[in-house]
Amino acid sequence: MTSVPHGLADPAPTRRGLVLGGGAAALLVAAPAVGAPPSDAEMLEGLLSMERRLEAAYEASLRHGALDERLALSLRDQEREHVRGLEQLLAAGGRRPLSPPARDARLAMALANREAFGRYALALEDRAVGAYVDVAAGVGDVELLEALGAIMTSEAQHRVALRRALRARLLGV
Repeated sequence: MTSVPHGLADPAPTRRGLVLGGGAAALLVAAPAVGAPPSDAEMLEGLLSMERRLEAAYEASLRHGALDERLALSLRDQEREHVRGLEQLLAAGGRRPLSPPARDARLAMALANREAFGRYALALEDRAVGAYVDVAAGVGDVELLEALGAIMTSEAQHRVALRRALRARLLGV
């Protein structure tokens, strides 16, 4: 009989180990059913949809006076730049940009007054920053990551500007 160096022998299975192992096996079996992770292009399309929604919101705020005009113009114009940049990234990858998103019913309610719109826009910007963080975590292309990081930084600045307009704490704490 050959001896196995101490610490390298397989320990006797325990009930806990079998249960945990069985759970892991179930996850492995279920993994293919979940599907493949989204491609970079699919993630960019999701970000583009979000950016178009933000652009439309700021455009509507200009028509309804729901945000200080100078701030609304600045935010809308920056969102337009984000839309253009994402469209170019998609086109470079051979993808056609999606059609604009459907009208958001919550936007109509948010246009009632400046505070309501500010909170609505802030929630959209919060989601945008979170989406960029999530997408950046799954992107391997350094140039794409740099472009997304620049837009994410801009979205974070939008959050600060909206918090100032709402006279809310800048860090949200």
